[in-house]
Amino acid sequence: MSNEKMSLTDTVSAVVGRALSKGWGRTPYSKVASRANVTVVLRGEDGNIKFREVGENLVTDYGDDFIATRTIDDGINIVTGMKLGTGATAAAKNGAGSTLVAYISGSQEALDAPAGEATKGAGAGWRTTYVCTWVAGDVTNAAIAEVVLTNQTSLADDAGSAGVTVARYVFGATIDKQAGDSLEVTWNIDILGA
Repeated sequence: MSNEKMSLTDTVSAVVGRALSKGWGRTPYSKVASRANVTVVLRGEDGNIKFREVGENLVTDYGDDFIATRTIDDGINIVTGMKLGTGATAAAKNGAGSTLVAYISGSQEALDAPAGEATKGAGAGWRTTYVCTWVAGDVTNAAIAEVVLTNQTSLADDAGSAGVTVARYVFGATIDKQAGDSLEVTWNIDILGA
């Protein structure tokens, strides 16, 4: 499991007139922090929970760029879904661990509904939530070990690339999803300017 705290910093400079008083050389700033976590729930045919895990994901270098670019360009592709794999390589900002290591054929899954956003309360920031569910009969595999959040435009039956992988999560233990099981992954991204 990988933990990451991502932060962005913004600065504002102001000059009044031509003269600067002593002490005006400081630049005020605020930190914008982004945090993401993943909740994974595997349910059997009877609806009982067989596996549950909550952990912090790793936002890739592309994901950092994606989040920053969305603030200035609403033409960039939005998150479209998730994909599963069997690779246990540690999650990484870039390189081999920044995308699916061993894609499970047919595991591309569109979001259950458009992503939702909600306030976490006054002064606590905002949360964007993405949910994908692989229902009974989808992706029967005894060694599911990884999941990625993707903004691949046409969600294809392939591993994708680092250029469409916003974030990646490696499970603490492999998941054995049998034919009658359903697997739900909820990805929350929290943003707070502080």
